[in-house]
Amino acid sequence: MVECIPSEIIKELQSICQLHEQAVCNHDKCREFSESLSGLLVRFEDMKFYRTADRLMSILLNCQPKEASHCEKANLVGEMMKEIVKEAKNSAKI
Repeated sequence: MVECIPSEIIKELQSICQLHEQAVCNHDKCREFSESLSGLLVRFEDMKFYRTADRLMSILLNCQPKEASHCEKANLVGEMMKEIVKEAKNSAKI
C-alpha cells in the first residue's frame, strides 16, 4: 500500500534532507538533523505510516553524530534520505 504523505510533511522531509547535507562536517547540525528526523519519525508513526517510519528508523540507526570527525556513513544516510523524499513526492502525485 502506498502511503499518501501530505505536502507539508514532504516539505519538512525535504528540509531535513537539506539539513543533513549541511551536517556532514558540523556536529551541531548533525545533532539537529538527528533530533528533527526523530520528531518526524514520531509523526509518521502517529499517522500510521509505518513503512516510512521504519525507513526513517533505519536512517537513525545509521546516523551516529561524532565530534571533530567526518561521519563515516554520511553518503549512505544522504542517499537514504534522498530516496525517501523522492518516493514521498511520487506518492503525492498518485
